[in-house]
Amino acid sequence: MAEAHPILSDPLRNFKFNVIFSRNSNGVVEPPINIGFMSVSGLSVNTDVIPYREGGYPTSPHKLPGQTDFQPVTLSRGLTVGTTFFMDWMRTVMAVSSGDAGAVASSREGYDFRHDVEIQVLSHPVMAGNGIVRARFKLYNAWPTTVSFSDLDAGANQIIINQMTLVHEGFGFKLAEASPTARAPEFSSE
Repeated sequence: MAEAHPILSDPLRNFKFNVIFSRNSNGVVEPPINIGFMSVSGLSVNTDVIPYREGGYPTSPHKLPGQTDFQPVTLSRGLTVGTTFFMDWMRTVMAVSSGDAGAVASSREGYDFRHDVEIQVLSHPVMAGNGIVRARFKLYNAWPTTVSFSDLDAGANQIIINQMTLVHEGFGFKLAEASPTARAPEFSSE
């Protein structure tokens, strides 16, 4: 019996990933923005259960799937000088929601404050060179609902943490084939 290659038997590590933001503005695809994060949490989907009973089957209810909802995703990173992406994006959302004339006019012309966010899970370098994309999550039409910063404390020995919570309209998930030489999983053109 042949022994399985480590890529086939070892689970993917959760500390090796990239987060890429992309958007389509006025019909023009802007260059993606790649930002490093220390954590991504909230990648989950939940479908409500609708129980119902039949008159001829009174012992237990039947169950049907109801509305599906995707949980908000929280991205965390250390605050770095020169990175204003979080606040710029939040300002755009606030301008559109408050009816700012310039933002609303831009929105009518096709500007969209929503981004697609792709999270690439990379293989560990020991297993496959410099880390090959082994899995992808893609959040569709994501936009920030919260941007927050950790407390400022002169007595602490910590870094400032910047967090952003994104709501989205669903996510896709693709996993690479079970082969050490398999190509990275791709999303079809949507």
